[in-house]
Amino acid sequence: MPHGEHRIQARTFRPDPALYAKAQKAVKAVDPKATMNDYMVAFVRWLALETDELPERPTREALDRALAEAT
Repeated sequence: MPHGEHRIQARTFRPDPALYAKAQKAVKAVDPKATMNDYMVAFVRWLALETDELPERPTREALDRALAEAT
């Protein structure tokens, strides 16, 4: 597939920048190899009743550590 062309059309998602940054840290706190896209697709699958399993969330302590490392 040529550079810049994607199999799936992009969707618009415009969360508050601070909230998005916090969510990115949460994703990495659970799985350093995971991406925000992985989590968004997993959540949409749950919302569309394709699965009963929500994506894993970090513990409060893990998220606090991830946020502290960023500052």
